[in-house]
Amino acid sequence: MINKMNMIKLRLNKLLFMGITALLFAACSDDDESSSTPVAINFTNTEASISSANTSSEVSLTFSRPASSDGTLALVLTEGGSLTYGSENDYYTTPEMSDGVLELPFSAGDERVTFSVSAGASLNIEQDITITFELRAPTDALIEVGSNSTLSVTFSENFVATGGTIELNGGGEEFPNQAFIDLGKLTQSTVDKYTWDLGFYTKAGEFYVILNSSATVMARPLDKNDLTAVTAEDTLGFGAEMRVPQYDPSVGAASWIDATDGDLANTAIGEVSSQDSDNKVFIIKRDGDQRNWKKIRVLRNGDNYTLQYADITSTDFSTIEVAKDDNYNFSFIDLDNGAASVEPVKTQWDIMYGYYSVRYSTGGPAIPYGFKDYIIINRNGVSVAMVMNNETSFEEFSTSHVAGLEFNTAINAMGSEWRDGGGPGSAPSLFEDRYFVIADTEGNVFKLKFNRLASTTGERGYPEFTFELVK
Repeated sequence: MINKMNMIKLRLNKLLFMGITALLFAACSDDDESSSTPVAINFTNTEASISSANTSSEVSLTFSRPASSDGTLALVLTEGGSLTYGSENDYYTTPEMSDGVLELPFSAGDERVTFSVSAGASLNIEQDITITFELRAPTDALIEVGSNSTLSVTFSENFVATGGTIELNGGGEEFPNQAFIDLGKLTQSTVDKYTWDLGFYTKAGEFYVILNSSATVMARPLDKNDLTAVTAEDTLGFGAEMRVPQYDPSVGAASWIDATDGDLANTAIGEVSSQDSDNKVFIIKRDGDQRNWKKIRVLRNGDNYTLQYADITSTDFSTIEVAKDDNYNFSFIDLDNGAASVEPVKTQWDIMYGYYSVRYSTGGPAIPYGFKDYIIINRNGVSVAMVMNNETSFEEFSTSHVAGLEFNTAINAMGSEWRDGGGPGSAPSLFEDRYFVIADTEGNVFKLKFNRLASTTGERGYPEFTFELVK
């Protein structure tokens, strides 16, 4: 019996050894293969534009997998038109270009590099002019130029993109960015989502305040209208209740964030009353490092606003006068640093991509819930329609199909409708049975479909879509 048991142990040990050896061999084979396959470098989009309204374009090049070592990419200016380089001349780049070559350093582990092209102080656009950058073939054998190796930057007052491919820059798995896209101008700009808390509506005669839903800012009213009368005792138990997600609908936390569809009459703070005594104190909860809770009160100030704010335990408060600027949808405030630059000019963006907190319901009372990979549209005249492939394919869709669509102007018209899953225990994936048609503020109509949900290396926060001008 002992000999038989020993033989069984020997056989098991042999099988275990063979299994481990096979796994190690497979792992080594995979490593060898990945280390010997060159990293392909591509422009995320091959066109960009500069105008008097859009004075800078940010451009990215992506790696097919993370860089294995430090290095430098070189872009060569192959066509400069009649423009003169320099910040005091017609255009310049960041980082700075030297002798027609733009060098972009990268570090091991990087998945992309980014640079910008900007209008110089002396630029005067009288006719369309295009400059072209080409990615120079690297000397490193483990890096190769991909299929999208050139970038054309058009300086034009009337530029409207006929199409393109854009990788959205949410900043990665943690979604630190809000990314704003202008399809017609082929531009993307990003802002750190923690750089603002409140947005003050700029339309003349209307007084509304929005919360930063990308940073899960919440506002809970108190039955007081004097900031100095509010103490820490007024907020006992708030820490357990004011959070996103809050799965207990009986708490009523959904009312402490703004309406998902962007309805200004249904925000957490509501309309700012013309009667000061009607404007209550709100407790503001903010996510992010060293972003403590605040107490605020908002009043009308002519056609502008007065914001009173303080730490919860403070016996005094500070005041900010918030002016309206009709060039933007909102005037933004950071409760730590004052006025903040967030959205582009309201005529110069179509969609915003990032993280977003919504009032979520599956039929019962709503709860506040945070969505990654969420898209809102510009409330300033942008509208969206969703089209199913079995109705009309993306390739077949043309001008003749536009009239039959039902466009939606709610800011969550796209929302998460372009992808599936992603919640607890659910891996996200693209819906491949649909695409979207977007009408912008200038009357242009684009069709848009998503190609991938993550970066080329699988990191969430970098989806890619293709769009084409329909009319």
